[in-house]
Amino acid sequence: MDGYLTMKRKVCILATSRATYGYKKRIIRLVHEAPDLELQLIVTGMHLLKQYGYSINEILGDKVPIAAQIDMMIGGDSPASYAKSLGVEMQGLVQTFEMLKPDIVLVTGDRGEMFIACATAAYMNIPVAHIQSGDVSGHIDGAARHAMTKLAHIHLPACEDSAKRVENMGEELWRIHNVGAPQLDEIVQGEKLRKTEMEKIFSLDFENPVILVLQHPVLVENDRAADQMQATLQAVKESEHQAIVIYPNVDAGNESIIKMIEDYGKGEHIQIEHNMKRSVFISLLTHVSVLVGNSSCGILEAPSLKLPAVNIGNRQRGRMQACNVINCGYDKNDIKQSIQKALHDDAFCKDLQGCVNPYGDGYSSERIVDILRSVEINEKLLDKLITY
Repeated sequence: MDGYLTMKRKVCILATSRATYGYKKRIIRLVHEAPDLELQLIVTGMHLLKQYGYSINEILGDKVPIAAQIDMMIGGDSPASYAKSLGVEMQGLVQTFEMLKPDIVLVTGDRGEMFIACATAAYMNIPVAHIQSGDVSGHIDGAARHAMTKLAHIHLPACEDSAKRVENMGEELWRIHNVGAPQLDEIVQGEKLRKTEMEKIFSLDFENPVILVLQHPVLVENDRAADQMQATLQAVKESEHQAIVIYPNVDAGNESIIKMIEDYGKGEHIQIEHNMKRSVFISLLTHVSVLVGNSSCGILEAPSLKLPAVNIGNRQRGRMQACNVINCGYDKNDIKQSIQKALHDDAFCKDLQGCVNPYGDGYSSERIVDILRSVEINEKLLDKLITY
């Protein structure tokens, strides 16, 4: 590995969904602009789906070089079709890694596409760095995240609680770097659209309450995804406020949620969005009145914006939460009452003004790129020990 002293280090980053590309955009740019690093961006997953607006065009619009595309998604929204899609991804990644020969692969979170990338790289003896290792998430997502921790070589948790969890999993301390959550970077450092600009984009009156709905299917509950979405939409409709509803992730059960959104979610004051640029989404979080659903952005991004989040169900179960989060079940009346609390409860609104985000300061990307640049790639890095 003598060449690492003189050659650019090849950093391979995966873009698999609108969210993961959005919050890694700053990391991607910093790697691309670094004189000692070479960006290898692989685009796959929902970025290549027409149904989600073929969002690879956003990446191309950012003038980021794409090293490879892997068309992996098989039709259908059953657990079997998603598992088959992950198998297609693994085959594509093996070929792509052989071609690109990356020095290190950067993965994020807990999604199946990232788990497959982590496992493939590890079995090909390529070092893996894992953003947001040690976080807690529900069901298969949590299991995938912790499996990635055991496969990855560098851990990049978002808070001290997660860092301690990684240590308790038997990982060596020198591999663990508490860098914060990169989801906050654009909130702290980026420019946001003004309210008047948002009104032109969405044709809504942001001087009055606007509800943002973002709800994903949960694997073990995918047969109930449509009913769960219906309960949420009923509560939002009965609140009689304006709303924006965004399509879910590409997971088992997503098609039934989309059908419910299209069949039941339409209304005079409700807008449906298939996909959205990260910059617009962050600006939207700045100006809406409450976030409703089960997206992690209610846990990660929303506290920095003092935005109430009605967190429905178990998808974010056990995750560290700030005071902006109101937890409830998949019951229409429970969701409706939670929305009312978020908008009108004086004690809750007062506490919200002092809300502190436990996931960092908005400068995670710089820390992550410094680690990717400086970590020694050698046998010690690849040969993991278990400390317990």
